[in-house]
Amino acid sequence: MGVLRIYDMDELNLKILSALRFDARKPFLEIAKKLGVADATVHARVKKMIEEGIIKGFETIVDNEKLGYEITSFIEIKVKPGTADEAIIALSGIDGVLEAHEIHGHCDILLKVKAKGLAELRNKLVKEIRAIKEVISSEAHTVLKVVKEEHSLPIVMER
Repeated sequence: MGVLRIYDMDELNLKILSALRFDARKPFLEIAKKLGVADATVHARVKKMIEEGIIKGFETIVDNEKLGYEITSFIEIKVKPGTADEAIIALSGIDGVLEAHEIHGHCDILLKVKAKGLAELRNKLVKEIRAIKEVISSEAHTVLKVVKEEHSLPIVMER
């Protein structure tokens, strides 16, 4: 595993990230005008943050409920000792799995999944999960109400 390199973030970079976080399609010229710098400065800064891996990409955030995926569930998975790597690869390949995290605690893997209904959650996801040979047990926690859901950490500017 490589050495983690911490990138030195100045206030301008934080302001650029903050602007892009709320609208990744915002033109660099518009960001530059708001921040009082040249658009070439914003372009160069964003390019550097992409090269450094701070900005990993730009994505479209989809409202899954409007596509019929009304059920969100977090599924705790316990796997056979020493098989977490194989299990998480297999689990990540199941349709409907949005996130897969290896964790330490009373379970080994935590999944965030979306389903069109409870029948799909049961038949498709839970049955597929339990069919993976490394899985010992699973427990689903279905979300009743989302109070807050973020896609990245908020940018806090030092004062």
